[in-house]
Amino acid sequence: AVVALDFFLVTRVQLGLVASLDTKIVQMKKDIADLMINKQRLAQYHVQRDLARRVREDFDAMIHRKDEVPAVLKSVSSIANEYGVKIDQLMPQPLSPLPLVQNEDGKYYSMNISIRLRCGYHQFGKFLGRMEKERLFWQLEELVIASGAGDLQRQDVKMNMKILILEK
Repeated sequence: AVVALDFFLVTRVQLGLVASLDTKIVQMKKDIADLMINKQRLAQYHVQRDLARRVREDFDAMIHRKDEVPAVLKSVSSIANEYGVKIDQLMPQPLSPLPLVQNEDGKYYSMNISIRLRCGYHQFGKFLGRMEKERLFWQLEELVIASGAGDLQRQDVKMNMKILILEK
């Protein structure tokens, strides 16, 4: 009777605790293995995080507010002057009526800027490269290069670039 009471009251409870500890030990071994794998990949995670931050910063640099449009036009003009590009026309178009995207930051719209200019091929390449480096525009929608009237060294360029406008 003492052995039966000992088994049912003491040993059986202890066996249940040992069984539950066994499942916890298995889970801890798995967690430790995952931790070791993640520790080995930590440097890779940091590189991916830094890359994602740079991509986000690059994207944020392309986004302008409606009141920043004159500053964008001034930047285009000053870059053109820097590379000897003569701007004949620099005209922003009205905002598109429908937003491209709407999220918690606000509404993102596309704005076309029509540009007509005269320059040489090399000047235009440097001008366009600098505007791309400065992240002034989101995409070029139209680009037409025609030989200049009477001057073979200068071309007439017509381009439409799109910028992103954020309205909060």
